[in-house]
Amino acid sequence: MHAVKMRWAAIVVVGLALVGMLSWVAGSWPADQARATVDHCYVTHDRLEAMHSRCVGNWTRGGRGRQGPIHGVDVQKSWKVIDDEPNSAYEWEVAVPASARQPRVLADTRQAWTLSPRALPWVLVPAGLVTLLAALAWLITATVRGPRPAHSVPAEPTVAPA
Repeated sequence: MHAVKMRWAAIVVVGLALVGMLSWVAGSWPADQARATVDHCYVTHDRLEAMHSRCVGNWTRGGRGRQGPIHGVDVQKSWKVIDDEPNSAYEWEVAVPASARQPRVLADTRQAWTLSPRALPWVLVPAGLVTLLAALAWLITATVRGPRPAHSVPAEPTVAPA
């Protein structure tokens, strides 16, 4: 009976660890913010005149302010250019409208990704969840159907012939 309780305790611990890990990654850990503030966006054009953008901003993880790149901000051609002259990387800063200033993000301590098809490899999200659920199902199945410890029956005393 003790082994079964230990197995169920292991399942609970692994389940709580998975839930904690997923909530940390999703930015729903205590003292985290689910939104970032986009401070600056820069645009540039390649040789084919296709527009490329890069944005930087700040967010909170674990109660501490973080700043860095925010991937996947949908910069529009209609955003107003702030400076007529490009910076040293040949980028023009554009004014970020209020509607795009605070997107929902998944973030770590160095960078953030907006919840958009441009920023995240969405094919990996269901694959990762299926893998985690399969691992949890395997753990539960292995625990429930695992080998049971053999109960030892006390041996009857034998009397040796004298």
